[in-house]
Amino acid sequence: MHLLNERINQALSRGGLSATAFWLLKILFRIEVHFLYAFDLANRSATSKTSTHHPGFDFISLHTQHDIDSTPPALIAQLNEQSGWSVNRLIEQGSTVYALVDDSNIVSQLNIGWQPIITVDSPTHLTFTLSPKDAFLGYLFTYPKYRGCGAATKLVEKVCEDAAFRKYSRIVTHIRSTNAPSLNTFKKIGWKRIGWILTSTNGRLLSTRSAKKMGVHIAKANHPANDG
Repeated sequence: MHLLNERINQALSRGGLSATAFWLLKILFRIEVHFLYAFDLANRSATSKTSTHHPGFDFISLHTQHDIDSTPPALIAQLNEQSGWSVNRLIEQGSTVYALVDDSNIVSQLNIGWQPIITVDSPTHLTFTLSPKDAFLGYLFTYPKYRGCGAATKLVEKVCEDAAFRKYSRIVTHIRSTNAPSLNTFKKIGWKRIGWILTSTNGRLLSTRSAKKMGVHIAKANHPANDG
């Protein structure tokens, strides 16, 4: 009954009917759809006005081992729970972990991979070969008690500011077609859908519609991975 109520509430939410249709596609035909979204950092100033100011949330970015050592271990432990791999390993790879913090709690977090080739493990093991000056956003997660207050929107916008400062031109991400809240967040701040990824539920890559012509080459990876 709880699951049924959850599905009904999802269907009634913004973007919920589309998400429910893709959920049924997965259940009935064992096909999973992810959308490829991108944000042109040149458009950053035109969309930044959509965010809500959260004076109680601090923004942190972990680029180096020194950043990790300067961050309370309890926060690092929280970040590790939702980062795919450990924060230390991500930093060693050249990625960056960003978060909004409320006192001693992580509010929302994500990873950015700056490498030209990114590996992911969802919906299956894939490699993303990006265009020059592209970055890849992965593992956006907002803790439940902070959802609905615009924290994810604020975090993504702060990350876009940092990527633009680093002279990157575009950030790319992939989002489950059933994840209406994330889709709503990215659409709200000007991200555009540039492709589709179709996979079977047993991990076979079926199609990457429109991705290659938009400068992102996606292929099946031969080893386990993480995104950013």
